[in-house]
Amino acid sequence: MLSRQLTELRRRLDSLRESPPSVSGRRWWSFGRKVAGPGDLALPVLTALHRDLDRVGVHTSADAQLLRTLGARRGLAGTLSQGLHARAGQALEEFEECVARVERSWRAGAMPPGALTVLERAFVQLARAVKVADLFARPQLDAMEDDEDFIVYERPAMAQRHRAPTSARMAVAEFFALRARLNVLDVVQKRRDLDLAHEMLLRLGADHDRDRGLPLRREVAEGRERIRAVPAVRSLDELMRHVRHSAKTDPRAAYRSLRGLYERALEAGDVELTRAARSALEPLLPTQESLTSLVERAERDALSRWFGEPGGEERPEAASPRPEELLTDLAFSLRPEQLATFELAEGCARYFDVEDALTEEIVLAETQVSKPVSRRVPYPTQTMTFETTGGLHEVNNFVLTDPRMLLRDLAANRQLVRAYVEDAPPPERKKVKRTAVRVYVCDASGSMHGARARFRDALIIAELNNLRVKARRGEVFDPLYFSFFNDVPTELARVDTAAEATRQIERLFRDSPAEGQTDISLALMSAFDSIRAAQGRDPYLARATVVLVTDGEDRVDLDLIRRTRAPMGSLDIALSFISLGEENPDLRSLIREQRASGVRAFYHHLSDEEIQWARTEFDTPWRTLLPRDVPTTSEALEQLAPHLEALEAVAGGRATSAPVAVEASFEALFPEAPTRQQGAQAPGQDELSRVADILGALAEAASLAPADKRATESVVLLQHLLTVYGLTPARYLAVLSVGGPSVEDALSRVRLLCRPFG
Repeated sequence: MLSRQLTELRRRLDSLRESPPSVSGRRWWSFGRKVAGPGDLALPVLTALHRDLDRVGVHTSADAQLLRTLGARRGLAGTLSQGLHARAGQALEEFEECVARVERSWRAGAMPPGALTVLERAFVQLARAVKVADLFARPQLDAMEDDEDFIVYERPAMAQRHRAPTSARMAVAEFFALRARLNVLDVVQKRRDLDLAHEMLLRLGADHDRDRGLPLRREVAEGRERIRAVPAVRSLDELMRHVRHSAKTDPRAAYRSLRGLYERALEAGDVELTRAARSALEPLLPTQESLTSLVERAERDALSRWFGEPGGEERPEAASPRPEELLTDLAFSLRPEQLATFELAEGCARYFDVEDALTEEIVLAETQVSKPVSRRVPYPTQTMTFETTGGLHEVNNFVLTDPRMLLRDLAANRQLVRAYVEDAPPPERKKVKRTAVRVYVCDASGSMHGARARFRDALIIAELNNLRVKARRGEVFDPLYFSFFNDVPTELARVDTAAEATRQIERLFRDSPAEGQTDISLALMSAFDSIRAAQGRDPYLARATVVLVTDGEDRVDLDLIRRTRAPMGSLDIALSFISLGEENPDLRSLIREQRASGVRAFYHHLSDEEIQWARTEFDTPWRTLLPRDVPTTSEALEQLAPHLEALEAVAGGRATSAPVAVEASFEALFPEAPTRQQGAQAPGQDELSRVADILGALAEAASLAPADKRATESVVLLQHLLTVYGLTPARYLAVLSVGGPSVEDALSRVRLLCRPFG
């Protein structure tokens, strides 16, 4: 697959942003051609292929999938795959040679200005060509019926499910995940099964059956997040009793229970129970008019977990900014690739379970009304009763009916006293069990740059943000410790407040460390020494778990690590490792030793290809050839025959003379009701104005064209204008989804001219 070479090129481009290394001895890189001027940065093969794909109309991965399906039905899959693979390979070789010349100039300290910008722009074009070629090279799978009932959660495709997994632990994890997926009624057991599956996958790492382990890991993480948000019940009867009870006291809990039942029934494929849960939910749903604002508010609340919660009161102008304001200002000042780290951090929080939910106690939902328990209090209340006593300790509450009988009543333990009672507060239902404290030791050597550094920082940001959210909610939490190392370890930092967590998050974005050489043994010894030194004054470190995040490019002195851990006394320190990029057999052997002694530990290795952030706007679900709501039937695909013929010419090495457009694409590029893509970056005012200007020009041009040609002419002109102004079709559709008065008016004029009768 060409995508592996694309990942390596992405890593080399990231390294060009760093300072060139100082090389002693024979300078092998000085031999060879270097970049001498702008002419050496020209990529004619890639430019021609990029222009041809634009003319064919393959703007997104969804477009390529449509043409791939049509090509397979016509028996052209093999020809298209070979031709596109050959042309993409030629463009890849050309780009790789250009990168090699730039690297030689970079090491010599004579890289021309603007070279990296040219390479970054060309890499986006190369990524599309390679991904199209790889998409056509995949085996054709049977498409799922479009009208299947209640398909909401798209399950990751498990490759080679027909064979048994190579590891029995993977089979156990799949069993727990499957049993949890089919379990609809027993929420407690479902949570336990998902937690067990997550723990098995965490201990297994990514060494066995990566094609099944990684999708299963994501599925289990998403399932755990859903199931932890609903009250825990054990049966349908218990759920109904909980709904009836909580509907009077806590309607939100009742709604969450019913929604959880609906989601679990969907996941298990129980159509009848799904319909029943849906009918029970409908009376609780808001009106259609208010649904949009509620969804937007929910999205804003979800973002507030990362960018800060709104404050309650106004602050004086001279006061310092609140922590959430620092995060919000930071988010608006970041570059797009830095902003994507927030999304990556959220994924790390799920993937590595930074909240450590395995040690949480499950709180069962209330299913019956508990009677209030009265207790006696020493102060007056509205409820008073009488009791008897035989002692003088309550003389102030004595009730004297006959003073002559006082001594006799005391001797007989019959002296009346006033007693005030009140209802006792309900017992605390949720018990917090503190988890093992994590000490992150992070590699900051020169090899930890680009995607590796982003993944490392995202993992620490996820931990810091989880601490920040718990602190602001008033929940009990453990402090977080972390340090960076290269050839000189830094001091162990302790974060135990929301303000400090915010400051550390901002610092990681502003100045991510990456320099020096990797010395894993020294870093672990330094962490052990810091824990030993702080043991007396910090009791949290008595339950420390050291998590080493490194690229593994160093040998480890195992005997030295064993000797350093031995004199720790009562300290129980477990070691876990996250290896990025390179495999390290020494770290794996340490994990085996810990597991053999019964200590919980994990070793997870992710290759550069798996952690690489190389997504472009090509990897979007937008369609530009057919509307999203049109099913991919044979009749609909046959309308794209001109596009397939043009792509066949491109695969055969023949250039297309003019852009290809069909009338069926009009509804895809000029939708009547644009739908907003979840997680898309909000467009700026400049983009909104540009799209409104483009649509206005198209409306004028369409009014001059013949009525039967207006739709196709508008499609051709739109593709041309997007190329002129540097907008991708996916970005254009994202702007349409946001809209605005000017954009909506211009779009309606184009549709009225080209589709006057709907």
